[in-house]
Amino acid sequence: MIALKLSLNGQPQVITHAGNEQAATPNLLVAQSGNRPRAQSLCSILPRYALPRGFSLVEVLVVIAIIGILVALLLPAIQASREAARKSSCKNNLRQVAIAMHNFESARKRLPSGYQYAPGPQGNSLGYSWTALLLPFMELQSMYDAFDFKKPIFDNINAAIREQHIPSLLCPTDVLSATGYVEMGTERYAMACYVANFGTPDLDDDQEQQLAPSGRPWGPFYRNSRTRLQEITDGLAHTLMVGERQNGPFRTAGSHGVHIEYETTWAGAVRDVGDASDDHGHMVLFQTGHTPNHANSDDRDVCASHSGEALFALCDGSVHSIREDIDESLYFALGTMNGSENSSIP
Repeated sequence: MIALKLSLNGQPQVITHAGNEQAATPNLLVAQSGNRPRAQSLCSILPRYALPRGFSLVEVLVVIAIIGILVALLLPAIQASREAARKSSCKNNLRQVAIAMHNFESARKRLPSGYQYAPGPQGNSLGYSWTALLLPFMELQSMYDAFDFKKPIFDNINAAIREQHIPSLLCPTDVLSATGYVEMGTERYAMACYVANFGTPDLDDDQEQQLAPSGRPWGPFYRNSRTRLQEITDGLAHTLMVGERQNGPFRTAGSHGVHIEYETTWAGAVRDVGDASDDHGHMVLFQTGHTPNHANSDDRDVCASHSGEALFALCDGSVHSIREDIDESLYFALGTMNGSENSSIP
């Protein structure tokens, strides 16, 4: 083993493994002006492999490429995990709504009305929805007490309460509804994500469900409905109760006349400012006019923020996912409560 040291007189010396000192060879010296030699820098004497070196550009690019590939592989899994958590929260919301429905029915011997209606000079002079009537059974008694039910839902005295968002009525996947409002002229109504089952008829044509061939209502929720669970003869486990609907633009523009956006709120069905005869029941109800998430769905249908599916609470209180490719006739059968169809969610 060889080591280098400088002697007191400035002359470089080499120490061998035996510890003997010998004069450095001339090639370790650099001539200076005069006769006094000077030692070279240690960097030029130490072996080359002892010197640190950086990464080359190619190595850096390879590392960046590997990191990019790993991110690309992991990102979909992370997004899927987050959506699963959001969907689980949405299911829990629906389950709580279904429990509140059954508690209401136990106390009042009927389900809440789809929305309350009384004629007035400006249209429906009430409009309070099944959700507003359900508030005490959702541990939201203070919000219920804040309404003046003797005045229309659109009266200014109810403005502050109807503009409040209710977290348990918002699907986490629907980012718009959490802070958005459905506007009627100068009036604002906090958005929500859950609507009750009106059934198969057209919400605009048969608001009180008097046109069914059987003479009985199709679905459990409609204008001034007072449905008892015993009237759901198709079976509670075979009849839809509450489904999802997002807010924002239609999937296909112009699919429902002049309407271009889904309008889903929790407080009530609000009369049309320009047409007093229009209750706007679709704001709190859904019809089974199109299968879930259909490309031609409009503000009367179920259209969820989840990809490929929508979540529903059935009348027995259970919560299920229904795929958007469900057979149309089966979906229609699930929308009726006394059609005598043999319908079960696949």
